[in-house]
Amino acid sequence: MLSGTSHLPRPGRPRSTTRFTRFTGLASGVIFFFLFVITFSQIISILLSFSRASWKSDIQTLLITWPRTHGSYPTSFTRDVLPRPIHSHNDYWRQVPLFSAIASGCISVEADVWEFSGNELFVGHDSSSLTRNRTFKSLYVEPLVKILKGQNPETEFTKEMPEGRINGVYDVDPGQTLHLFVDFKTPGLSTLPVVLSHLEPLRSPVNYLTHYNGSDIVTGPVTVHFTGDAPFHEMVTRNATYRDYFYDAPLGKLADSDMYNWTNSLIASAPFGREVGMVLWGRGISDSQKGKVREQVGAAHERGIMARYWDTPGWPVSVRDAVWGVLMGEGVDLLNADDLKAAATLNW
Repeated sequence: MLSGTSHLPRPGRPRSTTRFTRFTGLASGVIFFFLFVITFSQIISILLSFSRASWKSDIQTLLITWPRTHGSYPTSFTRDVLPRPIHSHNDYWRQVPLFSAIASGCISVEADVWEFSGNELFVGHDSSSLTRNRTFKSLYVEPLVKILKGQNPETEFTKEMPEGRINGVYDVDPGQTLHLFVDFKTPGLSTLPVVLSHLEPLRSPVNYLTHYNGSDIVTGPVTVHFTGDAPFHEMVTRNATYRDYFYDAPLGKLADSDMYNWTNSLIASAPFGREVGMVLWGRGISDSQKGKVREQVGAAHERGIMARYWDTPGWPVSVRDAVWGVLMGEGVDLLNADDLKAAATLNW
């Protein structure tokens, strides 16, 4: 008979468990080490930044702290954007219509409008691209009104400005107008009154539109041009003494017609390929083609009308750039561009 408590040997810990415990401890140590190094490096970096700041000159410190202490000014929306004589062709195709063009310094944009339901204008290249949320108002009229309100703040200082002076879109050049081409894709007679009604926010309570007052052109922040299926005769006969929209005249027909003048048309346009011809790669634009451009641009300028060519070569890039250079050299007023970045960085 056994007395007292028997002391049985404990079973040994499994070898696999021991290895796992050792591995876990090692991993934890490594992670802790790296965290310590990273934290220590951040502390050192912060201390060094303070040290560098203390050695900065006064002007460098001012440049860093100025935005926080003084903020921006009211009309800084287009700060440092230089206006350029570029027309944003098919502007509504861009990822951000209107604003992409303004950011590139374009002074002209284009919207294709389709009238449906008697009171709405949808924007798109063809009917299959139309959607309910892409309208003339939402993409162009309303954003322009908002921009122009911001460029013309009502403050104690603006009250002292001469009456009638209204800033345009560009802060660098407040007097630069923005040309808004409205391309009628549906029948002109039914589309015209709808377009005119949708432009109303640009007329009232502040009139931002360039207009003909019966004797002179009064330039405003936005100049509207109707093109496509726009009805010329209906436009000019609606009101002979006041008009805040203008017809995009046919550039190639100006020399043979007295119908178009500065009171009804401020810009004349034409397709480059049809009027001037094809430009062959490696040969460049010929002297006869240059003469054609010079003749048509001269006919427009004699009538007080600006000139623009669309359907200019887009590729090869060397041909495109060469044609752009010739057009600007011959006095074309708006450079039609699909690639805004390339046009904006052209060696003007």
